[in-house]
Amino acid sequence: MAGYFSRDRHGRRTAHNDRFERALGIAHRWFLDRVGAVATVQYLTAPVDLAWWQPGTRAPLISGGINADGTVALTLYRKLIELKVTDDTYLPEVLYELLITEWAALTGKTVAEVDPDF
Repeated sequence: MAGYFSRDRHGRRTAHNDRFERALGIAHRWFLDRVGAVATVQYLTAPVDLAWWQPGTRAPLISGGINADGTVALTLYRKLIELKVTDDTYLPEVLYELLITEWAALTGKTVAEVDPDF
């Protein structure tokens, strides 16, 4: 399976920050195509407070909740994702998987109900 980003060619350097933001933009568009504009997606470069995270468990890559108006709010933890995903070519797919699985968990649906092609 080929990732979204092709390998670097002709000695071009990659801009790691730009790739994450582009990958997030791509994943967010894929996500919105499935669920509509009913979610807020943000990312934090470094989590300020991880008091809710239980040490000894997997590092949290995403968290979410439902606002009073019914909008789902999802937060991606960029640095933790970047540490886990070593190949940027798969970053849009990984981000989409995080978004769609968290959305499904918060809304009480299965991933197959949200995205039958997943």
